[in-house]
Amino acid sequence: MFCNVGQFGNLKPATAYTLTLAAISETFDNIMTIMERTFARLFVLIISMIYINLSIAQQKLLDVLPFKDGKVIYTEVVEVDSASSVQLYDRAKRWFVHTYNSSKDVIQLDDKEKGEIIGKGFFQDTWMVTFYAGQNVNVWQTIRVQVKDFKYRYEITDFIMRYYVSPSESTRGRDIDLPVEEWNKGRDANTQKFYLKIDDNVKALITSLKDAMNQAVDEEW
Repeated sequence: MFCNVGQFGNLKPATAYTLTLAAISETFDNIMTIMERTFARLFVLIISMIYINLSIAQQKLLDVLPFKDGKVIYTEVVEVDSASSVQLYDRAKRWFVHTYNSSKDVIQLDDKEKGEIIGKGFFQDTWMVTFYAGQNVNVWQTIRVQVKDFKYRYEITDFIMRYYVSPSESTRGRDIDLPVEEWNKGRDANTQKFYLKIDDNVKALITSLKDAMNQAVDEEW
């Protein structure tokens, strides 16, 4: 608490000096309290930002594939103006037929009334096992498309890595059939490179689906 100079008129110099020091000490304590509170709030803010960044990072498997509840999954709700659920269903069905050689083998569920199609398909890419040796891998996935008036939702998940490892002098040939989340454990740098290829393939698939769902079909011919 600061004191008025006039208050010191009847005080001895030593007493006035003591009161002034007390006022300065109190002011200093107040400043330190404010600084401590400010630093405490800043510290909490920094910790919160770090936690948020870690949470976001944990949503990607090896910083590449979208990851939720222990599984890789690509999903999105997409709005399409002036398209009924029936029209969107027909577009989705055509996309399955045109994207895969045999829609009968791919489509697992086809429910026009509920507006839902589920299919299983795969794409193939080359995994570089070592710098010199490559392995063709079939990456299977489940694709689910649900439609409503003016919007649809896609989910691409249940990724399975399937390929055959040829026999060598020390090992027998064997089939590999593993979920992508469990595949090639312990070789993160190598796995991440192939994850990037998977991500590129899936994004191309999604772009193809979106283009088909936005494409109105002219039925008058």
